[in-house]
Amino acid sequence: MTFASVASIAIFIVVYGLIAVRNIGGMRFPMWATMLAGATAVLLLQIIPLDSAYQSINFDVIFFLIGMFILVSGLEASGLLKYVTIKILEHAKTPDRVLWFILLVLGTLSAFLINDTVALVATPIVIGIAKQMRVKSAPLLITLAFGVTIGSVMTPIGNPQNLLISLSSGVEYPFLTFLQYLAAPTLACIGATYLVVKRMYKKELAHAIPSQLIATKDLIADYRLAKTSSAITLIVISGFFAVGFMKAFGIQTSLNFSHIALIGGLVLFITSTKRKEILRGINWQIIVFFMSMFVFMGGLWYGGAIELFSSVFPHLNRSDPSSVLNIVLTSVGLSQLMSNVPFVSIYLPILHHLGYASHDTLAWMALAGASTLAGNLTILGAASNVIILEAAEKRREKAFSFIEFSKVGIIVTVVNISILYAFLLAYSILV
Repeated sequence: MTFASVASIAIFIVVYGLIAVRNIGGMRFPMWATMLAGATAVLLLQIIPLDSAYQSINFDVIFFLIGMFILVSGLEASGLLKYVTIKILEHAKTPDRVLWFILLVLGTLSAFLINDTVALVATPIVIGIAKQMRVKSAPLLITLAFGVTIGSVMTPIGNPQNLLISLSSGVEYPFLTFLQYLAAPTLACIGATYLVVKRMYKKELAHAIPSQLIATKDLIADYRLAKTSSAITLIVISGFFAVGFMKAFGIQTSLNFSHIALIGGLVLFITSTKRKEILRGINWQIIVFFMSMFVFMGGLWYGGAIELFSSVFPHLNRSDPSSVLNIVLTSVGLSQLMSNVPFVSIYLPILHHLGYASHDTLAWMALAGASTLAGNLTILGAASNVIILEAAEKRREKAFSFIEFSKVGIIVTVVNISILYAFLLAYSILV
């Protein structure tokens, strides 16, 4: 083995080990900082040339994230996102309705506004509902974690790993394809999860009193920004569908949804008077994480580590129906060790190396669905779980433990993955 191979494998073990552990001796290692250190290491050790490192960055992903984060930051800075969330939940008076609204409505919202954002905004609201109902916040917060994860499955913009898959796989009509293959299993998973959570927390919610949550206009801090950001966001989302329909009808265009998101974000930023607030609200850590991850993955390619990993992963044969099951099970298992976004970033080039191309739609949908639903197995499976936990702890709220989450998460994940695979199996027969 060459020095580059040994060094890239060693860096991979350290980086992904820190991502899995995240905390050593009381010292916390944020995922973005760990990935940045890994990218810096492959550059300093000259495992990948500087120009190749630059070329390895997928700017479509970066531009999309920047555009969407500007739009979501505008919605949040105006107070509209909080107002809408409370407006939705004020109709959920009973415990059963609260569980259902969190799973279905906030889950659907996550599909179009990125699940991490909805998780962050909704956490304090859900804690407030728990206090009003005089119940522990853990059942509702765990339900929120499940909801934003499951709901984000059905679109390419619901979560970062779906975005990676939609842009890297080469699927021709990503928005329409995701909805075609994953909307039905997503809704089925939401329904099944509601029944599981309702059953698991029956005793905890039995003595809850009706919620009196009321959305007031005072929550909207800037009406002009609220109107502008909501209008542009709706236009951008409509643009995603429009591009898909244009291509479906044979109308050629070089536009993709990263261009649409960036244009929309820039229009909002330029026309807004609250540019500083919008900039502060952008999740720059995610941007740094993705840019670092692309450079780091480029280093693993140059060092030969990816080729080595492809021999270790379960064998995949594009013509074998069991390959879809292998993709699903691998996604669920390895997402717990390295979280779903880093896992997908490694698995995508392996699938390409094995010959999977844009027309292997079922394989890409299996990867998107399974890697996302895997986030419900343990706290470490998805970044949104950690966001909810940290947001609750900042408010000195005793949220949920690793064991408590996993007790329900294991059942929910087994049920959801079974539903997903059943749908994928049906699609493989019908298509």
